Amino acid sequence: MENTKNLDDIFEQVRSCRKCKLHKYRDQCVFAEGKSDSMIMLIGLSPGKEENATGQLFIGPAGEYLNELLQVARIKRDSLYITNIIKCHAPTHVITKTEVDACSPYLDEQIEVIQPRTIIALGSIVTRFVLEKHHFPVKKISENHGKAFRVSSNDFFDTGRDMKIITMFHPSAGLRHSELLDVIRKDWRELDVN
Repeated sequence: MENTKNLDDIFEQVRSCRKCKLHKYRDQCVFAEGKSDSMIMLIGLSPGKEENATGQLFIGPAGEYLNELLQVARIKRDSLYITNIIKCHAPTHVITKTEVDACSPYLDEQIEVIQPRTIIALGSIVTRFVLEKHHFPVKKISENHGKAFRVSSNDFFDTGRDMKIITMFHPSAGLRHSELLDVIRKDWRELDVN
């Protein structure tokens, strides 16, 4: 079945969404950044306090670290389409299956519209969601980080093109756990999005 929605339609739905309790904490709809013809989609978990205040993605400390990692990988930020599974701020930073189930259909629609060649999944919840959706075995992010999973065009959101999913630690993991900084940097240095 062909998806007739466009990104503006999806944005309007997200902006007025009340499917879960997180809408109560939404100051700004934090939807996406980037071009609709991007070949690489980067998926984070949820907007932080700074993102909620401005409506922009990855602008706090994790965003600054992400920008450094993109430089390590020789990827320009403006070449990416960046979004989150969860579009509203979670003040306790606890994301449950209820929130993921409520918000992930918007992400599915974004993927169908963008049709990226590569998806970079940041963190354990995003990795679990994307891998489970395509019936890959899900391990801890500490075991799966930096790995690539090939998905047939017939199995991925009816986009008509083969894709690659790459699982990475979320940049905030490095900020919270300094022992991961070298590992995260190595993963981004070795990142192959082709």
